[in-house]
Amino acid sequence: MKKIISLLLCVALMCAAIAGCSGEKKAETGDSAETVKKATDEMPTVLNTAEYTLYQNIFFNDQKNDYNGKEAKKEGTFATVFDAYNNVERYYVWGYNDQTKCCDWQWELKIDDTSKLPTNGSLIDVSGTYEVSDDALDGLWIINPEITVKTEFKARDCDIDLQAMDNTLERVQMINFTQKSDAFEGKKILCYGRVLDESTLQDAYYDGSWTIPMSGDFEVPAFGTIVLVQATVKGGELTDCKLSENTQY
Repeated sequence: MKKIISLLLCVALMCAAIAGCSGEKKAETGDSAETVKKATDEMPTVLNTAEYTLYQNIFFNDQKNDYNGKEAKKEGTFATVFDAYNNVERYYVWGYNDQTKCCDWQWELKIDDTSKLPTNGSLIDVSGTYEVSDDALDGLWIINPEITVKTEFKARDCDIDLQAMDNTLERVQMINFTQKSDAFEGKKILCYGRVLDESTLQDAYYDGSWTIPMSGDFEVPAFGTIVLVQATVKGGELTDCKLSENTQY
């Protein structure tokens, strides 16, 4: 009987340990991916008008100091951006204001241990603390982030996945790309934009933030079509391009 009780206690402890591990996934510790509900080819689109309003107040109405040290909780899509100006990788959780996708928000995460990160494009929950810092790209970020992966996005065959970014982050990265192209030389890239002409890709909203030459053996769609582009970076251009109509950005 004692052996049976001992065996049952061991089983109970194992079940409790498994249940404890499945509560959340912390980016700092690189816990196992047991929290991931599923892996998907579809990148989630998070719509949150209240989050957009908060983002506008903090960064455009200069309310950063009002939030310094306060708790931060976010749900959104995970993305990484290589900051070629400061030679650092930056990490974000982002989403859109509404279904028009014309306005977006993105919060920078200060992740110290990057040995285990969500796949770009994954749906995550984040809890942490706002901190005003000169090291943050916009002067404020979320420190000590605890990240729970809700839906994992399947990794794709590219070095830089810009489709996993919102419009603002993609613009930041493409401006980095156009002005610091050596840092991206030879990289396989996945991005989206509007076909301006036979050899030019433009940002999706005609705001002039970036245009970039593209070349390859592809059929040119109607000018103005938003496309997904798979390419290799050479000499500051997108080469060997493959184009497909893009319905997700």
